[in-house]
Amino acid sequence: APLPVPTLSGPAVACASSTGNLYVTEAGMTGYSWTVSAGGIITAGGTSSSNTVTVTWNTPGAQTVSVSYTSAAGCQAASPSAYNVTVNPLPVPAITGSASVCSGSAGNVYTTQPGMAGYTWNISAGGTITAGAGTNSITVTWNTAGSQSVSVNYSNASGCAAATASVFNVTVNQSAVPVITGPEAVCAVSTGNIYSTQTGMTGYSWVVSLGGIITSGAGTEAITVNWNTIGTQWVEVNYTNVNGCSATSPSQLNVTVNPLPDPAGSISGTSVLCTGETGIAYTCAPVNGATYYVWVLPAGATIASGNGTNSITVDFASNASSGDITVSGNNLCGNGPVSPNFPVIVNPIPVAPVVNATGMMLTSSAAAGNQWYFSASQGGSGNLIPGATGQEYSATQTGWYWCVVNLGGCSSDSSNHQYLQMVGVPELREGYVTVYPVPNDGLFTVSISSHSTGPFTIRVFSGLGVQLFEVRDIHVTGKYEQQIDLRPAPAGLYTVVVSNGNNRVLKKVLIRK
Repeated sequence: APLPVPTLSGPAVACASSTGNLYVTEAGMTGYSWTVSAGGIITAGGTSSSNTVTVTWNTPGAQTVSVSYTSAAGCQAASPSAYNVTVNPLPVPAITGSASVCSGSAGNVYTTQPGMAGYTWNISAGGTITAGAGTNSITVTWNTAGSQSVSVNYSNASGCAAATASVFNVTVNQSAVPVITGPEAVCAVSTGNIYSTQTGMTGYSWVVSLGGIITSGAGTEAITVNWNTIGTQWVEVNYTNVNGCSATSPSQLNVTVNPLPDPAGSISGTSVLCTGETGIAYTCAPVNGATYYVWVLPAGATIASGNGTNSITVDFASNASSGDITVSGNNLCGNGPVSPNFPVIVNPIPVAPVVNATGMMLTSSAAAGNQWYFSASQGGSGNLIPGATGQEYSATQTGWYWCVVNLGGCSSDSSNHQYLQMVGVPELREGYVTVYPVPNDGLFTVSISSHSTGPFTIRVFSGLGVQLFEVRDIHVTGKYEQQIDLRPAPAGLYTVVVSNGNNRVLKKVLIRK
């Protein structure tokens, strides 16, 4: 019988470290004898009774599998049959790119060998692939500071992939986080406002909105700003920290630039008053932007209520002076423009007059401004005598008399009170007085009969005490008559007073129309 010639089938090309490579020869034989070259290891089969062998190829290069057996006829192959296997090496992907980056940075490119197939990229949880997946080059955004990594695998031209993906370690440094401190509420046209950030950095870059001007410190950790425009403004800064990282975007601090209050409007209130008056009201319209109101008063005037508001009451001391009242709105930024002047005339209280009586003639020590009062009883409130405003007043009835001086709208205290007793006809012992006709239309005659030569005085008063007629220095020789014409005096009861020294005669005259 002929000698057998074993045949082999199986993968003629394999990758290094590949497992499960199955090689087969004829079945039904005996005495199988399998051998593999040094680059491989039999992992299954390959026994004397097995017509198959499973091989793991460890070493790249030319390798062989060989087999011999005894045929059914009992003949053994003259020599083992050899099967040549090419074991291709595994690829070792190389990765290039930035090994030190900043958190929040985008556009970081990582590259491996081109011309391969099945590129598989993976990155650690702190990053995101933004482009290039499935190609030999990816773009990554790094979000989280710390140790991160990029890995890749692929199949080379021989169809072999690396046993494990290549890993490229990346250090993601913490980006800068600038913090700005400084005044967040300022006033319009304020200067010297200082804004600062962390020290010890480089590349400080400050920007302010159009409503402000950096006057010093640009390029350092602190700047000085003048704010000119009211409203919402801002300050921005960026820098490079010790890791060489800047903030992904500048830090910003919002600043509110507040205005001064608007100009205060006109003041309303009492413009002429007397010293010693209290509770005098003054007000102005509310001022836009004002949280407080600043009032300026003449000397001797003080705010009694409403201080800090737009409506106050004022007390004027006994020594208060005339002058101007002004007001201005105030807020944290200061006083706004002041109101127009409101002139106040403060008149003094007149000195209380002193009243002297000569007979029935009352005389005030005040030359002007007198107003006479009468009361029938002591301590009575008294009645104003209409028209009785002269320095002198001739009493017409028994009772108490006094006067008050009114000047510049201000009234004095009451004068001393004088009591006068009317003296009737019996006091004119040597004669008598008659008036006729009674009643009349305003034209009547006063007749005096007396042995005393005088001098006599005749006066006529209205029912309100106003003197309407007077004639003095009358000398009587037996009899004297004086015609009096009060026409067109209104109808009413009038009083005729005839006096001679301390003697008085009162006659009532009724005028009818």
